[in-house]
This record gives sequence, C-alpha cells and structure tokens, in this order.
Amino acid sequence: MATTIRFTDTELENATDFAARHAVDQPDNRGISQSPEEHKRNLRVGRLGKIAFGKYLQSRCNFTTKEIRNKLMKKRRFLFLVWILLSLSLVAYAELPIKVIYWKASDVQMPSQDEIDSLRDKMLEVQSFFASEMDRYGFGPKTFDFMKDIEVVESRLKLSQSTSDQIHREIPSIEWGLQNQIYVVFLGGATGGVEPGVAAYSKPLCALPADLRHCNNMVVVPAENEQLREVLLAHELGHAFSLFEHASTRLIENRVIRIDLMYKPLHVIAGVKEHLKNYAFNLKDATFLNEDGRLSVQRDSQGSDHEMMIDTDVNNDGYTDLSDCLIVRSAMSIESNYDTDINNDGVTNILDLMLVKAAAFEAIAAAAPSRPKVITTTWGELKRR
Repeated sequence: MATTIRFTDTELENATDFAARHAVDQPDNRGISQSPEEHKRNLRVGRLGKIAFGKYLQSRCNFTTKEIRNKLMKKRRFLFLVWILLSLSLVAYAELPIKVIYWKASDVQMPSQDEIDSLRDKMLEVQSFFASEMDRYGFGPKTFDFMKDIEVVESRLKLSQSTSDQIHREIPSIEWGLQNQIYVVFLGGATGGVEPGVAAYSKPLCALPADLRHCNNMVVVPAENEQLREVLLAHELGHAFSLFEHASTRLIENRVIRIDLMYKPLHVIAGVKEHLKNYAFNLKDATFLNEDGRLSVQRDSQGSDHEMMIDTDVNNDGYTDLSDCLIVRSAMSIESNYDTDINNDGVTNILDLMLVKAAAFEAIAAAAPSRPKVITTTWGELKRR
C-alpha cells in the first residue's frame, strides 16, 4: 500500500535545495553525474522526492534515517489495518437488496408480464408485513429492501429435475459468500417445493462452519402455490434473516390471536387460502431482528405500497360489505374471533370501522349500474314547458 507524503511548496523548496547541496555528484539511473540544477529538477518527481524530504527532516528534526523509515512503516501498517477493518465491517454488516429471480424450467411456459408483476406484488406484501410487525412492537417500520427488476432464468432442465443444487449451479448471479446477500427464487410452474416433503426452503451459501448470520442465502418458493405462497415466502425470509429456530407455540395472543409465522408445521386447510394478516412475529423474534440491524426503514415500504396490508375483508368471504362492518362494530365492545384491527394499531376502534365502511361504499359504488345518459331534444324541452 503506497504512502503519500504531502508538504507545502516552501518545505519542498527547502528540501530540494538541501538535497541538491548534499548530492551534487550523485549519479542518475544512467550513471551520469548531475548538476545541482538537474538534480534539483529531478527531485520534484519520482522516488528522489521522498529521499530529499527524508534528508530534510533528518537535518531539521535530528531524526536518523532508521527512525524516519520506522515512522513511515508504522504509518503504512496503521493505514493498512484501518483498510482491513473497514473492509471487514462492510462485508459483515452491509445489507444488500434482495435479488429476485424467476426460474423457468424447459417444460414450463415463459411467464407473462402480469405474472412477473404479481410476484413483485407478493414481495411488496411481505416487505410491508415485516414493516408492520416491527412497528407493532415499537421498533419502527423496519423491513428489507429488494430489487424491483425480476430476473428470468431459462433452464435446460425439466421442472422435475430442478433440484436446489442444480438451481444454484445454473444461475450465475447466485454467489457463495459472507455478504448477507439473499436471493429469492420463484420456481415457475411449481406448486410444491424442490426438496421432498418441503414446500419451500432457505439454503445458506457459505462454507461451514461459518457464522450463518453473515451467509448469503437462497430462498426457493413455488411460484404457483396460491394457497401458501406469501406465508411461505415470509417464513423462509425469516430463516434467511437468521431466525433459525422454529417457534415453540403456534398462537400469539396480543389482543388478537394470530399464528406465529415461524411455527412449523403450518396449519393448512385444503382449499382455503392463507393470509399474512393472520400471522405475526413473536416478541423474541422481532427483538432479534431489531438488534441484528439488518432491517431498516425503507421508503418503498411506506405510502401507497404500505396500503397493501390494509385488508378490509374481515370474514374472508372475498368481499367487503355490510357483514364486515357489523363484525368490526361488534368487536369494538366485545371480543371477536375475527381480526378486526384493520390498521394494525393494536386496538379495534372507530378508525377500523371507518376504513371498512369506506371500502364497502367503494365496492357498492363500483358494482352499481351506471345511469343511462338522457339526451334532451328540442321536443323534450317543449313538452316540459
């Protein structure tokens, strides 16, 4: 590592004058003796500048040549140590945006733009879920960032041949390392996981034994599992963010009973879609995510995207209507089995009722038939007179 010595023009002039007086007969690299003017001119460039300044320090400060060399070596070592520490800190703690990939097997059709946009929406929904849960525990709306452009990778393998090792091997952008890089791979055409008996999984991408908290990680989720896709994605991202242990209890009781996201196995009812709003982080996991420092407040997770977490279909019948309003109104006075905390502020009150009413009125207005436009003729005007 090169050490740059900086000094003022006056100091440089004094140094070069001093060196020129004491090295009149010093030969150059060709073995030819130089005049004081030539030597002085050459001292301004190349390594002789350092020699001149070293001799100048020696004459002014009574430093020996060995002492000057030792000081320069100490400076080099110090700067090198600082560089190493900065590099390690960047590797260990910099949280990179999650890379999102669509894996297309050879026997799976190319996804449409709408399908790619739908997967991006699922990432936004999970991003908002993390922010909402962290905010609920008082840590602020901390969540992850991800790249909005989804990379489509076409494989020569069939879907049945797409193992986790093959996926990792055929996607050049997925790298081993300790950069905290997370890759989310949506398995096109799949309703189940790649590995036998596993619906989705996360895989550390570093040589063991290593600190798994800094490992790159590959999360694989079936792209066509409409029933569990968002829940599986959020669960596996929890593992990728170092929540390695599954929760010991299934339910979390905090005003509203919800399912612990990190509980295994998931309780699935055939034909019933699972919604993230029915799940939650427990306090221990949320505290760990906050102290680990890998989540942060993301601008993209606020504003319009954050509205994705406001689900006004309380009874999950596919509509927001009068029934949902009645359930929320009832829950303001008595305990309810439904999740009526619409805005996730920890209590069911008039604000939640207003949100459901507004959504119900909007749905009614959208479903109402439009009034036919009446074109007034001259004869019509005459009749009204």
